[in-house]
Amino acid sequence: MSKFIIHPLSKEVSVELKQTMRDRFGNEPKLEEAQSRRSICRRCLSRFNPGERRLLFKYRPFEKEGVFAEAGPIYIHESDCRPATEPLTEYPNEFRELPLLLRAYTDEDGQVDSQLIKHGDAESSIDRFFAKPEVAYIHLRDGESGCYYARIERA
Repeated sequence: MSKFIIHPLSKEVSVELKQTMRDRFGNEPKLEEAQSRRSICRRCLSRFNPGERRLLFKYRPFEKEGVFAEAGPIYIHESDCRPATEPLTEYPNEFRELPLLLRAYTDEDGQVDSQLIKHGDAESSIDRFFAKPEVAYIHLRDGESGCYYARIERA
């Protein structure tokens, strides 16, 4: 049995963006409508339906500056949303048909390993990464663009 938790984008980041209409880099978010079910809201970790309004903004999922501390574009629903549970204690079934990337990092934010998940079996890769003592956390990312989705930690 897998023993991990998945952290969505924090409520604080989502609320701050919607109140100020600025990301943490000073950029105004872009409002757009989803064209497909291909992308995921980083706050509620649900796939967007075509026509749903979403905000696109720049986000850096690292607390410290470093060589792997890149920032990139992410989406959240324009309206308020939240995950079914926070944090999630299971890998979401609706992610299984998407190509996703797992990147494992150390406590110092150094990248240890990565793996593309093409057939939905993320749990075995997550367990394999967490079997390595140097792995502190894992990023769940888009398997094609590499954009950040969520942070996975040991339970």
